[in-house]
Amino acid sequence: MKEGVMKRYVFYTFAFVFLLVGALIFSSCSKKQVKTGEGIEESGFRGGGIVTPRMGKTEIGYSGSLHLVQFDYDRYSLSEEAQEVLKSNVKWLQKNKNVKIQIEGHCDDRGTPEYNIALGQKRAEAVRNYFVDLGIPQKRLSTVSYGEEKPLNVSETEEAWSQNRRAEFVITAK
Repeated sequence: MKEGVMKRYVFYTFAFVFLLVGALIFSSCSKKQVKTGEGIEESGFRGGGIVTPRMGKTEIGYSGSLHLVQFDYDRYSLSEEAQEVLKSNVKWLQKNKNVKIQIEGHCDDRGTPEYNIALGQKRAEAVRNYFVDLGIPQKRLSTVSYGEEKPLNVSETEEAWSQNRRAEFVITAK
């Protein structure tokens, strides 16, 4: 090989390796870091609702001190226990008047995806309507249904299914 060709070959090889290493470093640094809230249990009960990893922070994307509520199988009506949890959530919302939240409806994986999306929406709307009845302005509340797509527990047991039948809360604006 001629000296000029050899220099170009070495140069391009070095440049390729340099770009490859740089791309690997950049891609590993650009992954989004998601905080789950320090000192928060991922399961168990607190104030009648399951504690989720998003609890604890009053920031967009977290649920502050809002506790989720659970539903009976194939139901979207609020039990007395759910109403008590929601009353404590209303007190928190009254103290945090600038916070807007999204109410997420969830289901277990029994039933068709279409049915579960509809049921999850009814659950979210039942919670929203209860909040409005207790004085929270509707403009602070939005709803979404995830159906069976975001389970808390992926096991195929009655306990797991009961944990997945829920409404959760996410702060969308402060």
